[in-house]
Amino acid sequence: MKGKKYHKRRLLLPVCGAALLLTGCGGGQRELAVIDRTPYEKLSYETVQVQRGDLEPELTLKLKAEGFERITYDANSEELQLDTVHVAVGDRVEKGDVLVSFQSESIQQVIDSYEEQRAQNQLLIDHYTRLMQIDSSMDYSEDIARLREDAEVARLYVEEAQERLTRYQIVAEESGTITAMDNYLQNGSFVPGRKLITQVTGTGKYEADRPEGYEFTVGETHTATVGAVSYELQVAQIEESKIIFTPVSDMSSVSEEDTLLMTIKLPGLTDVVYVEAAAVHEADQTYFVYVQDENGYRDAVPVTVGDRVAQYRVITEGLSGGEKVTVN
Repeated sequence: MKGKKYHKRRLLLPVCGAALLLTGCGGGQRELAVIDRTPYEKLSYETVQVQRGDLEPELTLKLKAEGFERITYDANSEELQLDTVHVAVGDRVEKGDVLVSFQSESIQQVIDSYEEQRAQNQLLIDHYTRLMQIDSSMDYSEDIARLREDAEVARLYVEEAQERLTRYQIVAEESGTITAMDNYLQNGSFVPGRKLITQVTGTGKYEADRPEGYEFTVGETHTATVGAVSYELQVAQIEESKIIFTPVSDMSSVSEEDTLLMTIKLPGLTDVVYVEAAAVHEADQTYFVYVQDENGYRDAVPVTVGDRVAQYRVITEGLSGGEKVTVN
Protein backbone atom coordinates (compact mmCIF):
# COMPACT_ATOMS: atom_id res chain seq x y z
CA MET A 1 0.00 0.00 0.00
CA LYS A 2 1.09 3.55 -0.67
CA GLY A 3 1.73 5.88 2.24
CA LYS A 4 0.92 9.54 2.45
CA LYS A 5 3.02 11.49 4.95
CA TYR A 6 1.77 14.52 6.77
CA HIS A 7 4.15 17.49 7.20
CA LYS A 8 6.01 17.69 10.47
CA ARG A 9 4.39 19.83 13.09
CA ARG A 10 6.54 22.02 15.24
CA LEU A 11 5.26 21.84 18.77
CA LEU A 12 6.08 24.71 21.18
CA LEU A 13 6.31 23.61 24.79
CA PRO A 14 7.29 25.66 27.83
CA VAL A 15 10.62 24.49 29.20
CA CYS A 16 10.25 23.61 32.84
CA GLY A 17 13.35 21.50 33.25
CA ALA A 18 15.67 20.99 36.18
CA ALA A 19 17.20 24.42 35.74
CA LEU A 20 13.79 26.01 36.22
CA LEU A 21 13.41 24.32 39.56
CA LEU A 22 15.63 27.07 40.89
CA THR A 23 13.82 29.97 39.25
CA GLY A 24 10.25 28.64 39.08
CA CYS A 25 7.93 28.14 36.16
CA GLY A 26 5.51 30.97 36.58
CA GLY A 27 5.12 34.61 35.49
CA GLY A 28 6.97 36.62 32.86
CA GLN A 29 8.16 35.79 29.37
CA ARG A 30 9.27 32.16 29.20
CA GLU A 31 11.72 30.71 26.75
CA LEU A 32 10.08 28.15 24.44
CA ALA A 33 11.83 24.98 23.23
CA VAL A 34 11.05 23.50 19.78
CA ILE A 35 10.49 19.69 19.69
CA ASP A 36 10.06 17.67 16.47
CA ARG A 37 7.12 15.20 16.50
CA THR A 38 7.47 12.00 14.47
CA PRO A 39 5.23 12.47 11.41
CA TYR A 40 2.03 10.36 11.27
CA GLU A 41 1.98 7.98 8.33
CA LYS A 42 -1.52 7.26 6.98
CA LEU A 43 -2.35 4.30 4.68
CA SER A 44 -3.90 5.05 1.32
CA TYR A 45 -7.08 3.03 0.63
CA GLU A 46 -8.95 2.25 -2.55
CA THR A 47 -12.41 3.71 -2.16
CA VAL A 48 -15.81 3.63 -3.86
CA GLN A 49 -18.84 5.81 -3.31
CA VAL A 50 -22.08 4.56 -1.85
CA GLN A 51 -24.87 5.00 -4.41
CA ARG A 52 -28.56 5.67 -4.09
CA GLY A 53 -31.02 4.99 -6.90
CA ASP A 54 -32.83 2.29 -8.84
CA LEU A 55 -31.49 -1.17 -9.62
CA GLU A 56 -32.67 -3.79 -12.09
CA PRO A 57 -31.53 -7.09 -10.58
CA GLU A 58 -31.12 -10.21 -12.67
CA LEU A 59 -30.22 -13.79 -11.92
CA THR A 60 -27.69 -15.65 -14.08
CA LEU A 61 -27.47 -19.44 -13.99
CA LYS A 62 -24.78 -21.62 -15.54
CA LEU A 63 -26.23 -24.78 -17.05
CA LYS A 64 -24.09 -27.86 -17.64
CA ALA A 65 -25.02 -31.18 -19.18
CA GLU A 66 -26.33 -33.58 -16.55
CA GLY A 67 -24.35 -36.81 -16.24
CA PHE A 68 -21.46 -35.23 -18.14
CA GLU A 69 -18.86 -37.82 -19.14
CA ARG A 70 -15.82 -37.78 -21.39
CA ILE A 71 -15.00 -40.92 -23.41
CA THR A 72 -11.66 -41.41 -25.16
CA TYR A 73 -11.18 -43.93 -27.98
CA ASP A 74 -7.92 -45.46 -29.17
CA ALA A 75 -6.61 -48.45 -31.13
CA ASN A 76 -3.42 -50.29 -30.27
CA SER A 77 -3.15 -53.15 -32.79
CA GLU A 78 -0.18 -52.98 -35.11
CA GLU A 79 -2.01 -55.08 -37.74
CA LEU A 80 -4.59 -52.39 -38.48
CA GLN A 81 -4.67 -49.99 -41.41
CA LEU A 82 -6.91 -46.92 -41.41
CA ASP A 83 -9.93 -47.27 -43.65
CA THR A 84 -12.36 -44.36 -43.09
CA VAL A 85 -12.85 -41.60 -40.53
CA HIS A 86 -16.61 -41.12 -40.38
CA VAL A 87 -16.84 -38.08 -38.06
CA ALA A 88 -15.34 -34.65 -37.46
CA VAL A 89 -14.93 -32.48 -34.37
CA GLY A 90 -18.29 -31.01 -33.41
CA ASP A 91 -20.37 -33.85 -34.90
CA ARG A 92 -23.27 -35.24 -32.90
CA VAL A 93 -23.23 -39.06 -32.87
CA GLU A 94 -25.60 -41.71 -31.61
CA LYS A 95 -24.76 -44.82 -29.62
CA GLY A 96 -23.53 -47.54 -32.02
CA ASP A 97 -22.40 -45.20 -34.79
CA VAL A 98 -19.07 -46.17 -36.40
CA LEU A 99 -16.59 -43.37 -35.76
CA VAL A 100 -13.50 -44.86 -37.40
CA SER A 101 -13.23 -48.04 -39.49
CA PHE A 102 -10.06 -50.08 -39.99
CA GLN A 103 -8.83 -52.78 -42.31
CA SER A 104 -6.33 -55.55 -41.58
CA GLU A 105 -4.43 -57.35 -44.33
CA SER A 106 -3.57 -60.29 -42.06
CA ILE A 107 -7.14 -60.76 -40.87
CA GLN A 108 -8.48 -60.35 -44.39
CA GLN A 109 -6.06 -63.00 -45.63
CA VAL A 110 -7.44 -65.42 -43.03
CA ILE A 111 -11.00 -64.60 -44.08
CA ASP A 112 -10.19 -65.00 -47.80
CA SER A 113 -8.40 -68.30 -47.19
CA TYR A 114 -11.29 -69.90 -45.32
CA GLU A 115 -13.85 -68.46 -47.71
CA GLU A 116 -11.93 -70.04 -50.58
CA GLN A 117 -11.85 -73.36 -48.73
CA ARG A 118 -15.60 -73.19 -48.18
CA ALA A 119 -16.16 -72.45 -51.88
CA GLN A 120 -13.97 -75.40 -52.93
CA ASN A 121 -15.73 -77.72 -50.50
CA GLN A 122 -19.08 -76.64 -51.89
CA LEU A 123 -17.89 -77.33 -55.44
CA LEU A 124 -16.85 -80.83 -54.40
CA ILE A 125 -20.14 -81.40 -52.60
CA ASP A 126 -22.04 -80.35 -55.72
CA HIS A 127 -19.79 -82.61 -57.88
CA TYR A 128 -20.29 -85.67 -55.69
CA THR A 129 -24.00 -85.02 -55.52
CA ARG A 130 -24.29 -84.94 -59.34
CA LEU A 131 -22.25 -88.16 -59.65
CA MET A 132 -24.59 -89.91 -57.25
CA GLN A 133 -27.57 -88.66 -59.25
CA ILE A 134 -26.05 -90.05 -62.46
CA ASP A 135 -25.04 -93.40 -60.99
CA SER A 136 -27.01 -94.44 -57.93
CA SER A 137 -24.55 -97.24 -57.23
CA MET A 138 -21.90 -94.69 -56.36
CA ASP A 139 -22.02 -93.52 -52.74
CA TYR A 140 -20.14 -90.37 -51.79
CA SER A 141 -22.19 -89.71 -48.64
CA GLU A 142 -19.19 -89.93 -46.27
CA ASP A 143 -17.13 -87.61 -48.49
CA ILE A 144 -19.97 -85.11 -48.66
CA ALA A 145 -20.45 -85.25 -44.87
CA ARG A 146 -16.71 -84.68 -44.32
CA LEU A 147 -16.68 -81.78 -46.75
CA ARG A 148 -19.70 -80.19 -45.08
CA GLU A 149 -18.03 -80.58 -41.69
CA ASP A 150 -14.88 -78.90 -43.02
CA ALA A 151 -16.98 -76.12 -44.57
CA GLU A 152 -18.71 -75.53 -41.24
CA VAL A 153 -15.34 -75.27 -39.47
CA ALA A 154 -14.17 -72.84 -42.15
CA ARG A 155 -17.35 -70.79 -41.68
CA LEU A 156 -16.70 -70.56 -37.93
CA TYR A 157 -13.14 -69.38 -38.59
CA VAL A 158 -14.45 -66.73 -40.97
CA GLU A 159 -16.98 -65.49 -38.41
CA GLU A 160 -14.30 -65.38 -35.73
CA ALA A 161 -11.98 -63.34 -37.96
CA GLN A 162 -14.79 -60.98 -38.97
CA GLU A 163 -15.80 -60.51 -35.33
CA ARG A 164 -12.19 -59.77 -34.46
CA LEU A 165 -12.03 -57.12 -37.18
CA THR A 166 -15.37 -55.68 -36.03
CA ARG A 167 -14.02 -55.29 -32.49
CA TYR A 168 -11.22 -53.14 -33.88
CA GLN A 169 -13.68 -50.61 -35.35
CA ILE A 170 -14.25 -47.55 -33.16
CA VAL A 171 -17.94 -47.35 -32.32
CA ALA A 172 -19.68 -44.71 -30.16
CA GLU A 173 -20.37 -46.18 -26.73
CA GLU A 174 -23.00 -43.53 -25.98
CA SER A 175 -24.77 -40.70 -27.76
CA GLY A 176 -22.84 -37.45 -27.56
CA THR A 177 -20.60 -34.95 -29.33
CA ILE A 178 -17.10 -35.36 -30.79
CA THR A 179 -14.89 -32.76 -29.12
CA ALA A 180 -11.34 -33.72 -30.11
CA MET A 181 -9.49 -35.78 -32.71
CA ASP A 182 -5.86 -36.81 -33.10
CA ASN A 183 -4.01 -34.65 -35.63
CA TYR A 184 -2.61 -37.67 -37.49
CA LEU A 185 -6.10 -39.14 -37.77
CA GLN A 186 -7.48 -35.88 -39.15
CA ASN A 187 -4.76 -35.97 -41.80
CA GLY A 188 -5.64 -39.51 -42.84
CA SER A 189 -3.06 -41.59 -40.96
CA PHE A 190 -3.15 -43.86 -37.94
CA VAL A 191 -0.59 -44.21 -35.16
CA PRO A 192 -1.32 -47.16 -32.81
CA GLY A 193 -1.46 -46.28 -29.12
CA ARG A 194 -2.45 -42.63 -29.50
CA LYS A 195 -5.71 -41.20 -28.21
CA LEU A 196 -7.68 -40.91 -31.42
CA ILE A 197 -11.10 -39.43 -30.59
CA THR A 198 -12.67 -37.76 -27.56
CA GLN A 199 -16.43 -37.69 -27.09
CA VAL A 200 -18.51 -36.06 -24.37
CA THR A 201 -21.89 -37.43 -23.34
CA GLY A 202 -24.80 -36.48 -21.13
CA THR A 203 -28.38 -37.45 -20.42
CA GLY A 204 -29.77 -34.74 -22.69
CA LYS A 205 -30.77 -32.73 -19.62
CA TYR A 206 -29.03 -29.72 -18.11
CA GLU A 207 -28.58 -28.79 -14.47
CA ALA A 208 -27.78 -25.61 -12.54
CA ASP A 209 -27.22 -24.77 -8.89
CA ARG A 210 -30.49 -23.80 -7.25
CA PRO A 211 -30.29 -20.07 -6.44
CA GLU A 212 -31.49 -18.40 -3.28
CA GLY A 213 -34.30 -15.87 -3.44
CA TYR A 214 -35.99 -17.18 -6.58
CA GLU A 215 -38.54 -19.97 -6.88
CA PHE A 216 -38.77 -22.02 -10.07
CA THR A 217 -41.89 -23.89 -11.14
CA VAL A 218 -41.86 -27.24 -12.91
CA GLY A 219 -42.98 -26.79 -16.51
CA GLU A 220 -42.03 -23.13 -16.92
CA THR A 221 -39.79 -22.23 -19.87
CA HIS A 222 -36.66 -20.08 -19.85
CA THR A 223 -34.14 -18.97 -22.46
CA ALA A 224 -30.46 -19.90 -22.28
CA THR A 225 -27.64 -18.92 -24.61
CA VAL A 226 -24.39 -20.34 -25.94
CA GLY A 227 -22.53 -17.47 -27.54
CA ALA A 228 -25.04 -15.59 -29.69
CA VAL A 229 -27.46 -18.53 -30.09
CA SER A 230 -30.52 -18.89 -27.85
CA TYR A 231 -32.34 -22.06 -26.81
CA GLU A 232 -35.53 -22.74 -24.89
CA LEU A 233 -35.40 -25.06 -21.89
CA GLN A 234 -38.11 -26.22 -19.52
CA VAL A 235 -37.87 -26.80 -15.77
CA ALA A 236 -38.17 -30.58 -15.42
CA GLN A 237 -37.23 -31.16 -11.80
CA ILE A 238 -36.47 -29.10 -8.69
CA GLU A 239 -34.10 -30.66 -6.18
CA GLU A 240 -32.74 -29.36 -2.89
CA SER A 241 -29.61 -27.92 -4.48
CA LYS A 242 -30.20 -28.36 -8.24
CA ILE A 243 -32.60 -27.31 -10.97
CA ILE A 244 -32.91 -29.80 -13.85
CA PHE A 245 -33.89 -28.49 -17.30
CA THR A 246 -34.90 -30.34 -20.47
CA PRO A 247 -34.53 -28.84 -23.98
CA VAL A 248 -37.63 -27.52 -25.72
CA SER A 249 -35.89 -26.35 -28.89
CA ASP A 250 -33.47 -28.32 -31.04
CA MET A 251 -30.08 -28.37 -29.29
CA SER A 252 -28.26 -30.80 -31.57
CA SER A 253 -25.66 -28.11 -32.33
CA VAL A 254 -24.75 -27.79 -28.63
CA SER A 255 -21.99 -29.93 -27.21
CA GLU A 256 -22.43 -31.51 -23.79
CA GLU A 257 -19.18 -29.71 -22.96
CA ASP A 258 -20.75 -26.28 -23.57
CA THR A 259 -21.92 -24.09 -20.69
CA LEU A 260 -25.30 -22.40 -21.21
CA LEU A 261 -26.06 -19.06 -19.57
CA MET A 262 -29.62 -18.41 -18.40
CA THR A 263 -30.44 -14.84 -17.34
CA ILE A 264 -33.69 -14.18 -15.46
CA LYS A 265 -34.92 -10.63 -14.85
CA LEU A 266 -36.02 -9.97 -11.27
CA PRO A 267 -38.41 -7.26 -9.98
CA GLY A 268 -36.73 -3.82 -10.01
CA LEU A 269 -35.59 -2.07 -6.84
CA THR A 270 -36.52 1.60 -6.48
CA ASP A 271 -34.60 4.24 -4.49
CA VAL A 272 -32.23 1.90 -2.69
CA VAL A 273 -28.80 2.43 -1.20
CA TYR A 274 -26.16 0.16 -2.71
CA VAL A 275 -22.41 -0.23 -2.86
CA GLU A 276 -19.79 -2.47 -4.43
CA ALA A 277 -20.11 -5.88 -2.76
CA ALA A 278 -16.33 -5.94 -2.22
CA ALA A 279 -16.72 -3.05 0.24
CA VAL A 280 -19.00 -5.05 2.55
CA HIS A 281 -17.28 -7.19 5.18
CA GLU A 282 -18.61 -9.80 7.57
CA ALA A 283 -17.43 -10.91 11.00
CA ASP A 284 -19.38 -13.03 13.49
CA GLN A 285 -22.51 -12.75 11.32
CA THR A 286 -22.29 -8.95 11.48
CA TYR A 287 -21.88 -6.87 8.32
CA PHE A 288 -19.91 -3.62 8.25
CA VAL A 289 -18.16 -1.18 5.92
CA TYR A 290 -15.21 1.13 6.44
CA VAL A 291 -16.34 4.72 5.93
CA GLN A 292 -13.54 7.16 5.16
CA ASP A 293 -13.80 10.80 6.25
CA GLU A 294 -12.45 13.89 4.54
CA ASN A 295 -9.15 13.60 6.42
CA GLY A 296 -8.53 10.08 5.21
CA TYR A 297 -9.38 8.29 8.43
CA ARG A 298 -11.74 5.32 8.28
CA ASP A 299 -14.21 3.94 10.79
CA ALA A 300 -16.07 0.64 10.80
CA VAL A 301 -19.81 1.23 10.43
CA PRO A 302 -22.29 -1.64 11.01
CA VAL A 303 -24.80 -2.09 8.18
CA THR A 304 -27.78 -4.24 7.37
CA VAL A 305 -27.54 -5.82 3.93
CA GLY A 306 -30.21 -6.69 1.40
CA ASP A 307 -30.07 -8.39 -2.00
CA ARG A 308 -26.95 -8.98 -4.05
CA VAL A 309 -27.47 -7.39 -7.48
CA ALA A 310 -24.66 -8.17 -9.92
CA GLN A 311 -21.52 -6.66 -8.37
CA TYR A 312 -23.52 -4.55 -5.89
CA ARG A 313 -24.91 -5.18 -2.41
CA VAL A 314 -28.04 -3.38 -1.25
CA ILE A 315 -27.70 -1.64 2.12
CA THR A 316 -30.98 -1.32 4.03
CA GLU A 317 -29.57 0.34 7.18
CA GLY A 318 -26.36 2.08 8.16
CA LEU A 319 -25.68 4.20 5.05
CA SER A 320 -27.65 6.86 3.25
CA GLY A 321 -25.71 7.30 0.00
CA GLY A 322 -22.79 9.50 -0.92
CA GLU A 323 -20.39 8.09 1.68
CA LYS A 324 -16.95 7.05 0.62
CA VAL A 325 -16.05 3.53 1.71
CA THR A 326 -12.89 1.49 1.30
CA VAL A 327 -12.62 -1.79 -0.52
CA ASN A 328 -9.26 -2.95 0.82
